[in-house]
Amino acid sequence: MSKGNAVKRHNESMMFACSLGLGFALCSMTTPASADPPKSVGGHVGLATPLVTISKKTTSISDQFTLLTPIGVTVKPGGKLVIDFEVVVANPISPPGTTGLVIDPGVVYNWGAFATGLRLAFQTNANTNVGLIPLINMGVADLGGSTWFVEAAFPTFIQSELDETPAGAPPVTTHHARGEFNIVLHTGIGF
Repeated sequence: MSKGNAVKRHNESMMFACSLGLGFALCSMTTPASADPPKSVGGHVGLATPLVTISKKTTSISDQFTLLTPIGVTVKPGGKLVIDFEVVVANPISPPGTTGLVIDPGVVYNWGAFATGLRLAFQTNANTNVGLIPLINMGVADLGGSTWFVEAAFPTFIQSELDETPAGAPPVTTHHARGEFNIVLHTGIGF
């Protein structure tokens, strides 16, 4: 495959992933009108950690312990659907590494006993990437105006990665797409 075709194919893959994520987000935002209270704003803070990461190499929490700090502002337009603007600070603890930031806005629908959602995610300070994060969230305890919750999230990313340069060859500037799937446990306080 020529370099031009590889770049074109990579760009088409990234456009498809972005379009798919945006389509899912827009489809899930349609809800019937209801007589719920007026619009309001809330948020959440918490701690999370990836339990398993499947990529070129599969790792578990015993191989790489990363502490995630999700912080979100939630717009509650009424009804059971909310729009959540979340950022996640990622601190690799063991082995230590560079702190990262993920920007992942999304929508969450409250089914009553639990909530499900979908986020569109971007890792900063990384090669070109896009991700989708399906999630399931359950309230554990009502704290009077806030809720302690637990959440399982499944971040899935497609990221551009430079092709390897063979020994003694000139540097390669072609890229290929690499997938990554994570299972993340998250707990926190929503308000």
